[in-house]
Amino acid sequence: MKRNEWLTTMYYFNRVLPPHSRIFDGCAGTGNYAFELARRGNAVIASDIVPRNVDIMRQKQMQKPLLDDIFVGDICEMNPYEDHSFDVVLCMGAFYHLEEKARNMALEQCLRLLKKNGVLVISYINFMAALHLNLNVKLENMGDVLKFYSTRGEDDPFTYLLPEEIEKTAHDHQLKILHHLTSDGTAYMRGEQLNNLSKESFDQYMKLHLETCEYKYILGYGLHGLIILTA
Repeated sequence: MKRNEWLTTMYYFNRVLPPHSRIFDGCAGTGNYAFELARRGNAVIASDIVPRNVDIMRQKQMQKPLLDDIFVGDICEMNPYEDHSFDVVLCMGAFYHLEEKARNMALEQCLRLLKKNGVLVISYINFMAALHLNLNVKLENMGDVLKFYSTRGEDDPFTYLLPEEIEKTAHDHQLKILHHLTSDGTAYMRGEQLNNLSKESFDQYMKLHLETCEYKYILGYGLHGLIILTA
């Protein structure tokens, strides 16, 4: 995870998530967000489909117990927690891999857990950014890129969406969009440059990014999209 992506996501969490929330992180990975949100005073339950990720979270928990529960789970399937029992549900990772039917299953489970007027956060990978990411420096692989475009990357292990598609999914489930942004912008084009910036220059870069990351004009060119919804 890139530093600017993490900082952007936490910036929006600070703006939107109610203090002392009960949070379900259904694609927690190794707990990058879950532990930080718990450290900030929220009651966090973390789950991931990958057992190794859950093992790492449990190791972190042994060093500093912050999470209320950690378990291996599939966000597309029902877990033991009661309906409408969370203020916030995070689905940050599942949509990177799921096709439409499975995405709807995941969304239904997220909404089952979410309280009325609660906050749902979904991340996804932008198709247009992935398309440009596949271009090599000398543009010598245009045949491969055109195939990627025409097949929507069907041979990839990832699922790519357009901003309007994720918004349609939200509207189809009667969800209100609070914020829709690119969490990393065009950082994938400037990785080495960003890594070598001074603190002052990086802070200035982040200021510009945070002021522009919701602009429709650049939303589709950010590699990672983040949509924040309420039921």
